[in-house]
Amino acid sequence: MKQYDVGVLALRGHYHCNIAWDPTMKWLESQIPNSKFVLHSYNFDGLENAFQNGELDFLLTSPGQATTFARRLPINWLATQKKGHELPFSKAIASSVIVRADSPYNSLQDIEYAKIAAVSEKAFGGFIAFHFEMDKLGYFRSSFFDRIQFTGPPTDNLIRSVENGDIDVAIAPACTLEEMVEEGFIERSQFRVLGQQDHDGFTCAVSTPLYPNWTFAKTDRASNEIGKKVTQALLAMPANAFAAESANNVGWTLPESSLNVDKVYQHFDMHPLQKPWTQQMEDWLHRNPYLALTLIAGLFGLNIYHVLLELRFKRSKKVLRKTLEDLREKSSMLEHAQRIMIVGELGSSLAHEINQPLSAIKNYSHGVKLRIEKGNTSEELLPVMEKIQQQVTAASDIIQRLRDLIHKKPIEKRRFWLGTLVNDTYRLVEHDFQRNNIAIEINSNGEPNMVSADYTGLQQLLLNLLNNAKDACIKIEQVTDPLVVRIELIYLVDQVRIMIIDNGVGIEDETTPLEQAFYTTKKDGLGLGLAICRDVIENHDGMMKYSSVKPRGCCVEVILPYQKG
Repeated sequence: MKQYDVGVLALRGHYHCNIAWDPTMKWLESQIPNSKFVLHSYNFDGLENAFQNGELDFLLTSPGQATTFARRLPINWLATQKKGHELPFSKAIASSVIVRADSPYNSLQDIEYAKIAAVSEKAFGGFIAFHFEMDKLGYFRSSFFDRIQFTGPPTDNLIRSVENGDIDVAIAPACTLEEMVEEGFIERSQFRVLGQQDHDGFTCAVSTPLYPNWTFAKTDRASNEIGKKVTQALLAMPANAFAAESANNVGWTLPESSLNVDKVYQHFDMHPLQKPWTQQMEDWLHRNPYLALTLIAGLFGLNIYHVLLELRFKRSKKVLRKTLEDLREKSSMLEHAQRIMIVGELGSSLAHEINQPLSAIKNYSHGVKLRIEKGNTSEELLPVMEKIQQQVTAASDIIQRLRDLIHKKPIEKRRFWLGTLVNDTYRLVEHDFQRNNIAIEINSNGEPNMVSADYTGLQQLLLNLLNNAKDACIKIEQVTDPLVVRIELIYLVDQVRIMIIDNGVGIEDETTPLEQAFYTTKKDGLGLGLAICRDVIENHDGMMKYSSVKPRGCCVEVILPYQKG
């Protein structure tokens, strides 16, 4: 008598495996004379190890494991189980997502943060089919599947854990729930299946599509002759045979195609015919050694080039930073020099303005002396002393304005009335304009608003523009009309416009780079005035425009937007 060893995947445990499949072993013995079929039940790893060690003649396992074995090891598929409640008969593997009837979870999307368990990450009719279906639906991130617990066989314990409240969700093979109900272990009303899919003729509640049923296969340890006899015996098993009823099937049919199973494994890069990327890379290197060396040399060269560029960039960055600091310092020094030059140009005006309060102080002091000699009381002298104090304050303000203009200090923006700035600037140039017979007119349009700006910077800008207007008027050789410089303040909703309009010689060439540093038409000029004006305006997010005036003259328009706050 010849003995044949049959390895069976025992998902519901060894005891249940023996009850379900031992009658099938007896059926084979009854159909094949002088044969003995010995049943061995295993978990996933145990069945694979026994097969690889050459301990088995036949295998009875799930479609996932059968497909994995068939793509890596020499086996022959003999027959596929048939189910009486399924259509087509050879598809019955799927996953069922099971919760308690009173569970708060009502759909598959609800279980993202639930406590979930499955038999094994290798179980096709459980975790793998469920994972594939969730990926197709795009429900969960990879971290969700990392949180699933794997308890190992038997699958009955998953259902009991849900019943006892130890877990929220069980991912079980199809029909496990119905078989436990039929065997009297649980009540069907106590459970629900989430995401239930309908399959014609299939009575078990499942959450995924159906895949091929379990397969009976022959290893290379058994001869083809015995394989043929086993196939004939299985296909000849009646639907009402005791062996079929024990295994909860209606006999066997020809092997089912595993194409859909292959697609699932390919999706997860788990297919046995798929090489890991490291192996693919190694094979490519063996086939293309010279190209690989060229690429490696190129990458090495690029790394060296990158390091060199990084070093050069760091050095250039330091040089640029130092150059920028030097430019800022020199720009500040040039701006300061230009302010001092303006003070020199306004020397006569400043002397005249300071001389006025000094003369008034002299006259008032002489008057006080005369009144004291006449015997006037202190009460009578008080009004004159107050007038002297007013003139002292006026002289002090003039000197302070001069210091602010000359003093080199950082930009400091503050709120002030633009009319006050214009009046202060007017007083600095008034005498010089009178000496050259040039009138100054100041006009304002719109509702005045306070501005937030650099007071000294804007004053320097106005002084530059007014001096340019004065010089343009002085250049006229034959004066026929009165020389006039107008200052127009136009207040708008979101900006204020300052216009300096003169009737001097005007702009000789519209293409003249007036704002270019060191460009000047003056004999003793530095060429910094309008360049500094440009910088001041840019610091205030403004702009400056030049245009000719008919019949002669120039208009400079300064546009300053109101600063927020």
